[in-house]
Amino acid sequence: MKLNPVFQSEVRRNSRSMRISWIIFGGNLMLAVIVAVSFLGAGSMQGYVSAGQYQIPIRCHMLMCYALFFMECLLIPGIAGSSIAGERERRTLDILLTTNLNPWRIIVGKLEASLSLVFLLAFSALPSMAMVMIFGGVGLTELLTEVLFLVVTGIFIGSIGIFCSAMCKKTNMATILSYLLVVALVVGTVLALMLWHYLLTVRMENSGVYQEVSLGAGIYLLLLNPLAPYFGLISGQLGNGYELQTMASCFGDYGGSWGVRHMVILGILVQLLLSALLLLAAGKKINPLNK
Repeated sequence: MKLNPVFQSEVRRNSRSMRISWIIFGGNLMLAVIVAVSFLGAGSMQGYVSAGQYQIPIRCHMLMCYALFFMECLLIPGIAGSSIAGERERRTLDILLTTNLNPWRIIVGKLEASLSLVFLLAFSALPSMAMVMIFGGVGLTELLTEVLFLVVTGIFIGSIGIFCSAMCKKTNMATILSYLLVVALVVGTVLALMLWHYLLTVRMENSGVYQEVSLGAGIYLLLLNPLAPYFGLISGQLGNGYELQTMASCFGDYGGSWGVRHMVILGILVQLLLSALLLLAAGKKINPLNK
């Protein structure tokens, strides 16, 4: 199979960089500390683990999953945000465009290079995450599903970074804009729903109407939040599976909503669709034939 030349070049460059090695080491060190905490709990100090203490490794596994997610949110925008803008600043983008590589292959190669860090981080973390399998509750299928979700999240966040990198001329501006958009999606969507619900509640109370406030279709703003489907997956594996619906119930009665029940799958589909649109827009932006 012939690899993308841009991807090969980026991987070769990253393999010579100590920064990537330190990132992988730091991420796995943090996960190892979490594992150590789970095995050095109160039960292990006594030489046995009671029934209630079996929740300790499960909670630590959940903490590791969210730690990997937020590491993605911290790392990928910085890498993808500097991909195209960095080539433009080094004045090598025009050289790339004069080769037999079309803009789409350049964009995909940059995305693959960003995702390579996700693969390295996720698969190197599997031994730490698999320690919970000793206690049960999580199997190999669940672990691989979590890695797959991390890859999908990486595609979405990486597409945002590459789009910003293609639109901005400076690396600093592209990186800052990438982080702002990721924060707006992860945190801003939830804050927007909370503010919307609060304003509706205040307006109804001022009008003398006292009934449950519902945001209606506004709850589907969470489909843009990369944390929402991941939260639904983790709660389905390690919780009772209704945590996402419970969170949605804070904004209205969504007990019988098909969309809320299937928000994990819908969120993935929406984010993959947005990723494709962002990558197409980035490829069109750097295409010299469109200038």
